[in-house]
Amino acid sequence: MPHIIVEYSPQLDDQIPALLNDLHETLSASGIDKVRIKTRGIALNHSVVGLEGAGGLMMHATLLILEGRSYDLKKQYADPLYDVLKKAAPNNCAVTLEVRDMDKETYYL
Repeated sequence: MPHIIVEYSPQLDDQIPALLNDLHETLSASGIDKVRIKTRGIALNHSVVGLEGAGGLMMHATLLILEGRSYDLKKQYADPLYDVLKKAAPNNCAVTLEVRDMDKETYYL
């Protein structure tokens, strides 16, 4: 049920498979059953990043989870994921993470 989606600059392609695995394992270690987690990366061929413009590097992860979890639990999931992203990113890479709720009524399993 949870999804981790990482959008990233294509210059980071070589390190993304290991990053996705690390994120997957990290979320599992936070208490979510690994069999339910779906983790994927999407290279962005066109992006503009801060003052670096079109040549800037970025990683943005979105964690999608079913609605109803407390703010504290969302932080429990998000903080370690953000740490993994920051450790994997080069110094000149903008790194962000967002947690979004999925509506139980419109999410089909």
